[in-house]
Amino acid sequence: MEPLSDALLAGIVSLASDAIICIDSAQRITFFNDGATRIFGYQSSEVVGEPLELLIPVRFHHDHRDHVENFGRSAVTARKMGERTPIAGRRKNGEEFPAEAAITRMKTTDGNVYSVVLRDVTKRHRAEAVEQQLLARTEAAVRARDEMLGLVSHELRNPVNAVKMLASAILRVDKDDAGGPVPATVLEHAAVMLDAATQMDRLIQDLLDVTRIEAGRMRLSLQPVELSDVAAAAHDMLTPVAAAKSVSLALELAPGLPKVHADPDRVTQLLSNLIGNAVKFTAPGGEVRIEAGVADGDVLVTVRDTGVGISAADLPKVFDRFWQSNRTTRNGAGLGLALSRGIVLAHGGRIWIESTVGTGTTVRFTLPV
Repeated sequence: MEPLSDALLAGIVSLASDAIICIDSAQRITFFNDGATRIFGYQSSEVVGEPLELLIPVRFHHDHRDHVENFGRSAVTARKMGERTPIAGRRKNGEEFPAEAAITRMKTTDGNVYSVVLRDVTKRHRAEAVEQQLLARTEAAVRARDEMLGLVSHELRNPVNAVKMLASAILRVDKDDAGGPVPATVLEHAAVMLDAATQMDRLIQDLLDVTRIEAGRMRLSLQPVELSDVAAAAHDMLTPVAAAKSVSLALELAPGLPKVHADPDRVTQLLSNLIGNAVKFTAPGGEVRIEAGVADGDVLVTVRDTGVGISAADLPKVFDRFWQSNRTTRNGAGLGLALSRGIVLAHGGRIWIESTVGTGTTVRFTLPV
């Protein structure tokens, strides 16, 4: 292959959108391409033979000359863009602009010759500034939302707890103050009130927990935990719920399962969320299985159901707060999986979901031994 001609090389250089500038050992401009003209506003005839300081803000003249001289004495022959601190250029009209530059050095009989490729990054800096402003506003809005959510949740707990206490008191009383029996309809209404207040209290707690997780404020009381005991307790607690839906609930634990380093209350909450979710989306006659074993040095827990499954398009969203699929009628606030993920990550574990529509869903998570 024949080498490119000088004319062809000159044509390529002139078409470059970046400024390409050459200077001699005295730091006088010897070459100035069309890209440099577009960026700086000078014609080549106006700058060739002039000192490089013409293109640099006055306050940087001395330091920049020293930088070039030090570069000429060093063993380094080239510096790429990004390898040096951002610089500033000065246009013909006196306007300053942020820039990035690469520089190479070549020795000649007349001394060092330097070639500089300079890029105007004004638009990029403006875009970054806008992005930072938008990010700051978004973060402020999220903080305000979470603070309001936490405040409202705290304020709601007192009246909810009052309803729970009063409903429980009615259900415990065999007779009213006048000495007669409490009407069956009153007992029935009190039971409904207690159930509704309990669900509301659970929702408030989930909201507070998710807010703490996203703010990085979830506190864990870590200790050695027998996962088999926690899993068995969660299984026993949710067996009546599964039975009410005619769903079988199976527990299969590997023998000799090691203890995990975890918060037992949070792990119970995690398992209850995942098992309850699996039962909710499994039709009567289906099955939910809880399995646990050791994998890659961690304890691996699996909650597997034979439910309706989740579409491939929906899988990436399942851990989003307040997100709910259209698998069934909307029931709940869509916090269970977001909360579960937060609990697992707070323990240093991993959690993931595999699912096939019409076949079922498998949720797996790890906890450190």
